[in-house]
Amino acid sequence: MINIKILNKFTIVTFMAVSFSGVVNSGIGTQTWGPASAYNVELKKVELCTSSACTTAHTLVEKTQVMDIASAEVGAAIGSYASTMTLPPIGVSYTHMRSTVDRTFTITGYAASTGAGYCYTKSGTPGIPGTYTKFETGSYVAGAADATNAGSATLVAPNDGATIVINDDSGGTIGFDYNSPSYAVSISVTDGAEDMTVVNLLTTPYTYYGQTPIIDIAFSTQLAVSNFESDAIGDGECNLFPGEPELKITIK
Repeated sequence: MINIKILNKFTIVTFMAVSFSGVVNSGIGTQTWGPASAYNVELKKVELCTSSACTTAHTLVEKTQVMDIASAEVGAAIGSYASTMTLPPIGVSYTHMRSTVDRTFTITGYAASTGAGYCYTKSGTPGIPGTYTKFETGSYVAGAADATNAGSATLVAPNDGATIVINDDSGGTIGFDYNSPSYAVSISVTDGAEDMTVVNLLTTPYTYYGQTPIIDIAFSTQLAVSNFESDAIGDGECNLFPGEPELKITIK
């Protein structure tokens, strides 16, 4: 069994570290972030690594399961996922964790617009859906933030180091990469591939000596929706893509 502890009033998950961040490389617009009340991710594999390069890795779990990491019930889902965990070899020091996830997420949330309003995720089939090379169209609402304006939407992590199409009538494009994540150590995305891998640093190195591991993870989705708006188009353009959850992982 794995002992899971609650920390700092964040939503708590176990050792699965799912996070990433995209950075818009552009001098023609503004990128903002906002909270997600639902953040469904398809987790496929979790490994412990002896370094950030993960050249030596131990697979803890390898199976596919969708879970809402913004939900208060995520602990049960993670517990189910971890039920088939293979404990690492005794005496090996691990410093990082690598997660393999699908690049398509189902998210409910919003981020600030450049104007006096917010860009919300949009339910149903939007006018221009997100792809690996195109942002998802959001819904602009003027006034104060109101989470009830957000619907469940499919947001896609774009290709790395690629040209991404802005979802407006201008036909404009911007550069996009994962070189500077806020919390992850590194992110690997192959253009057109279904999955991405994310490497996170453990708060302290972990070595298994036969005792039941205690997994502490604090997790927040307060900046888990990203929005980009082009200066050429103006307020309310709403180009949405997945943002990065905040997390802290400790294994004892």
